[in-house]
Amino acid sequence: MKKFMWISVILVVLVNMRCATSKSKRKVVILEKSETTVALRNGSSLTVKIPLQAGTGYDWTLDKGKSQIEEISSYTEKSQKENLPGRKRMKIFTLRTTKAMGEDLLKFNLSRSFEKGPAAETRILNVIIEP
Repeated sequence: MKKFMWISVILVVLVNMRCATSKSKRKVVILEKSETTVALRNGSSLTVKIPLQAGTGYDWTLDKGKSQIEEISSYTEKSQKENLPGRKRMKIFTLRTTKAMGEDLLKFNLSRSFEKGPAAETRILNVIIEP
């Protein structure tokens, strides 16, 4: 009976440690200012959320330039009340570091796909990758 209890305690501790380490490998940033800096560990993933006004035709896109950060996915968050026009939503980008360490610069541009010219707004995310 004591063996079973100790094995159970060890398993619970190991599961909790695994959950704690997996959470540290993911970071969420809400990019509301024009420029923000975030520090990440090598091999971790990053979720970037940017407020977006629905119904305007504008959308956020990622201009990585020569960045070593890989874009996994991007989508616009669905609102719970779909019938409300002009409701604020979030554009969500999921990224992953591929570089061992250093600094990277990500540019997020707000523009309409059917209009030519410069972006209406740009937000910059400085990423510091730690070993």
